[in-house]
Amino acid sequence: MGITLFDTADVYGLGRSERLLGRLLRDVDRAELVLSSKVGYFAGTAPHPYHPRQMRHQLATTLDNLGTDHLDVYFLHSTDFGEHDHYLTGVVELMGKWREQGLIHAVGMRAPHTFAEQWTDQNRPEAADTGRFLRLFHTIRPDVLTARYNLLSPLYGPDETDIFAFARRHRVGVLIKQALGQGLLISAHDHRAPRHFSDTDHRHNDPRFAPEALRRLVNRLAPLHALYDTSTAELVRVALRYALHHALDSIVLVGFRDPEQIHTDVTCLGDPLTDDEVAQIRAALHPHTQEGHH
Repeated sequence: MGITLFDTADVYGLGRSERLLGRLLRDVDRAELVLSSKVGYFAGTAPHPYHPRQMRHQLATTLDNLGTDHLDVYFLHSTDFGEHDHYLTGVVELMGKWREQGLIHAVGMRAPHTFAEQWTDQNRPEAADTGRFLRLFHTIRPDVLTARYNLLSPLYGPDETDIFAFARRHRVGVLIKQALGQGLLISAHDHRAPRHFSDTDHRHNDPRFAPEALRRLVNRLAPLHALYDTSTAELVRVALRYALHHALDSIVLVGFRDPEQIHTDVTCLGDPLTDDEVAQIRAALHPHTQEGHH
């Protein structure tokens, strides 16, 4: 179907996601795939997820789960490196060693949900997160960033360097996550009958999935639904094409729960959105934001 990149993590189902993906790899030429996984949230019996012993254990487990001898990209899933970034230097050294050994081919890290390089002014609420990301970026020197970007992401001004422009300048790749807003942008969650998530699901306490938040989202998306057919396939198409329009040199990650969703994700794309369509979408969803400004 044309899908060649698969992204997972050690904490997705506590290894179950990796094992399921590993079953697929048995029937596919590994050289045709790009595999990425993540580390940094699960501490196990170690004092911290980024303790060297724990990182070595997690990488070995991930490779075993996937049935592969290397990862194309290994992401640092968390930016918590302990008090005063105690584990940061060790993490950088270990990732570099693994790359030299061929166990991983590239290093990835996460970007803030909203980011402009100029937001370091202490009067801005984003200053601390922006400054920390820049410090970590120049210390870790990743090859790939993962960034949340979708229809509801803020617009940026001509004097602001967003994450995509920042990545291009530093010759770093970007994997776009949550282009569908974890289903929120394609009406997969109904405020009248909200889904109940298990205690181990990160959405369990996420305010975005609360009934009142879902109700507000319906009103927020109404102008978009007035422009396009509200079938799932069309909403997926618009959301994915919107994400790619701003970053043609990036990759969009898309989640799924069943074969039907996979089929929809890869067959609905059609032609790219035109500049006029993107401008119309932005005007509909960001009516109080002047085009091109955050």
